[in-house]
Amino acid sequence: MSSFPFASTSVQYSMTLVDLAIVVISLAVVVGIGILCGRGPKNTVTYLLGSRSIPWWAIGVSYMMSILSTLSIVSIPGEAYNNGLTVAIGQLFFPVFIVITFFLFIRFYFKSFVFTPFQYLENRFDTRVRTIAAGVFWLTRLAYLSLVLYSAAKVCEGAMGWPVLVTILMVGVIGITYTTLGGFRAVVWTDLIQFSILGGGLITTLVVALRAVPDGLAGAWEFANAQGHGFEITRDAGFFSFSPYVRVTLWMVILSPLAASLFANSADQISIQRLLGTKSYAQAKRSMLVFVALQLPTMLVLWTVGLAIFSFYGHQPEAVRPASGDLALFQFIGTQLPTPIPGIIMAGMLAAVLSTLDSATNSLATVATKDLYLRLFRQSASETQQVDFSRVMSVAIGVTAVAGAMLLAIVSGGLEESILEASRVWISFSGILAPIFLLGVTTRRLGATGAICAMLAGWLATLPVMGWYIWSRLYPEHGTVSFIITAAPPLFVTLAVGYLIAAFSPRQPSAKIDDLTLFTLREKHD
Repeated sequence: MSSFPFASTSVQYSMTLVDLAIVVISLAVVVGIGILCGRGPKNTVTYLLGSRSIPWWAIGVSYMMSILSTLSIVSIPGEAYNNGLTVAIGQLFFPVFIVITFFLFIRFYFKSFVFTPFQYLENRFDTRVRTIAAGVFWLTRLAYLSLVLYSAAKVCEGAMGWPVLVTILMVGVIGITYTTLGGFRAVVWTDLIQFSILGGGLITTLVVALRAVPDGLAGAWEFANAQGHGFEITRDAGFFSFSPYVRVTLWMVILSPLAASLFANSADQISIQRLLGTKSYAQAKRSMLVFVALQLPTMLVLWTVGLAIFSFYGHQPEAVRPASGDLALFQFIGTQLPTPIPGIIMAGMLAAVLSTLDSATNSLATVATKDLYLRLFRQSASETQQVDFSRVMSVAIGVTAVAGAMLLAIVSGGLEESILEASRVWISFSGILAPIFLLGVTTRRLGATGAICAMLAGWLATLPVMGWYIWSRLYPEHGTVSFIITAAPPLFVTLAVGYLIAAFSPRQPSAKIDDLTLFTLREKHD
């Protein structure tokens, strides 16, 4: 069976034409699902929320995929390979934080029957706050979409030797086509398929890697510890310090999942839109239980896979080692697994990319339609006009994301960042959003002007820290600032300024905040 003719000459790839055929067929199936789900008359409830009738168990898996995403599949094994398991400590806190933030925010969105969380901000504050927040989300998540495309290209580079820029263009074109055909329902059912494929593929990869390591899992763990890739840093005094020059500290490990869970359930249209696709708040709670049941085992597999592959290459000096940890998992898949396993895993990976592209694009199109187009420019637009506008925006978003991914491939390489670090830094730009929602539900005094001032303060605090971080990456001889610290200023400064303004403000009129804060809820939502 012949190998891919376009593979890199420095690595002997074992992926064959059979594997390629599996990838092509699976992509055709995914696009077919989009065509099938996109047929028939559409209104915004059907196209953007699946008629609010998706089964709760399916939403739970889809929510898992919205949190997991292509970035995690690449970055978590890459982090384990590059630096060990210290960051994994945060995964123990994440399920707790995600449940708490679910009960903090999601009930308000079901009470108001909204399409986006930013509609809540208009009810709680005013149109200005809604528009600013929606605009920030739109721009920062568009950057996130570019990062997804970039990470997918890194995967194909590691597993199949495909050039990064060519892969970005190819996957982007397929994704744009797919998103203009399907809607929210296609996103959910595609998530189910690719989660099953990825789960089986990752477990297979783990078994093969551990069998190639002396003494299996115990041997991999012993080797990783000997190389400083376990939890050794937790015994270092620096781990408990507040120094910004320590790459990972305990406080940063706790802050990271806290900030991520706050954002996911307050302002992230990508994940919240999943929950709004269920029939009720009670159904959404069941979906959250499905997510909690899946999250820790999935993360455990991903971290263990990264550690196992690190040990594998450490015990195989004749093997060509990956150029970076972000390439390790998929170089292993492309060079060590027998046909048709690489094809199946890569099919699942590319399906995940398309699903992430579809859901992110669908969410961005929803925000553009409901929070910007309908609210600011054409309030009388019909349902058909709104769906048509959403489709046009999907194409525009996809084209912009492709261009951004190509730029990101150059910038990230210049700063020598891992995908994990790049993703955390990009996401920091949206860090002012979650605090505004938290201020909205926990204060009765903060008004619209105060909320805008708090957001502005958060941004002003973020920019110099971001500049400091980039400068430290370009000139590391002066000390490298931790990538995780970029999440702190927008979160804490926005909250501090918001609560300070609220403390000196009069209480908002009861009619303005009725049923919109934790203290003014009229009744429990079922």
